[in-house]
Amino acid sequence: MKKINFFYLSLLAGALLTLGACNDKDEVTPIEPTPENVGIFVLNEGTYGGTSNLGFYSYGTYQYTNAAYSGNLGAGANDMITYGTKLYISVTDANKIVVLNALTKEELKVIDVSTPRYLLALKGKVYATSSKENKLYAIDTTDSYNMKNVEVGHSPEQLTTTNGKIYVANSGWREKLAGGDYDNHISVVNPSTLTVETNITVADNITTIAADTKTNVLYVNASAIYDGESTEPAVPSKLYIVNTATNTVATSLSFGAEAIAVIPELQQAYLISHNYGDNDGSKGQLLVMNTSSSTSPTVQPFAASSNITNPYSLNFIYEASSLYVGDASDYSSNGKMYIFAYDQYSGGLISASQPIDVGVSPKAFAVSHYQSSEN
Repeated sequence: MKKINFFYLSLLAGALLTLGACNDKDEVTPIEPTPENVGIFVLNEGTYGGTSNLGFYSYGTYQYTNAAYSGNLGAGANDMITYGTKLYISVTDANKIVVLNALTKEELKVIDVSTPRYLLALKGKVYATSSKENKLYAIDTTDSYNMKNVEVGHSPEQLTTTNGKIYVANSGWREKLAGGDYDNHISVVNPSTLTVETNITVADNITTIAADTKTNVLYVNASAIYDGESTEPAVPSKLYIVNTATNTVATSLSFGAEAIAVIPELQQAYLISHNYGDNDGSKGQLLVMNTSSSTSPTVQPFAASSNITNPYSLNFIYEASSLYVGDASDYSSNGKMYIFAYDQYSGGLISASQPIDVGVSPKAFAVSHYQSSEN
């Protein structure tokens, strides 16, 4: 199971500070400054149909660039993870997964995968959903990049892992557009055999999924369903809690969550919702949920996020002990990245910096240095 890194953030935050320790002669020994290649990658989705780009914020120089990758990502960049010393980027519309050296940003490989959506790293493999092929790909992380795949449900989207299994949310949105039906189930995949062991029925159009690796509970969102040209959803977005011990829905909440980041050690989950409370749906709202109860969790707005205009993405990165939130603003102007650091003294998250200007529609975040920690 991943653990919160109590010391990594202090290294980053104090990158330019001179710390010292006294030796026998009472001399101060300075600590080396943080290298400029230590930092956070920001995947900027861009405007609709426009080109995506990869940004990088250096904790060594406190500088951000929108041009961390010299190549052309293309349109529809969707997800990004670091595993080992490699950075993997899924670009849906360009039908590829781009692999970079996370330290040098050098391109290592471009892997052809039809409509890759979301990524997951687990035990020497990177897994990717293909929404058009209805498959889960397992990519070898050695330089061979050998691939295997297994058929899952229709239009698979996000995936997560807990208790040794991979859970894939199947939406069926492509099939619905073609005159068929939405999918409504989670595929439970054994990564050792790359086979689907069972399915869990939840609701139509499930797209978002995250796991509490301590309780083996899944948080699963069914996205809103629209009929005709109405701007009001026929079926609003809704969040479900699934018990993996029984493979059944334990409870559902009255609102949805288009993005979910679970922090098991804190018994908390952070959510972006477009229909919580009196929200009119035009912009997201950042919420915090107490996960100590899987049947009646308490939810409230995350007070520290009041300055965020339109929360669009979030990721808790254990290697940096921080929650990263992307503010999409109006989806056409440059967005911002907010950092909420874990404070071991208060046992919660605090705002760690002023917002950092990034690219258009920041979609995903990944650390440049990965520390192996299997679920």
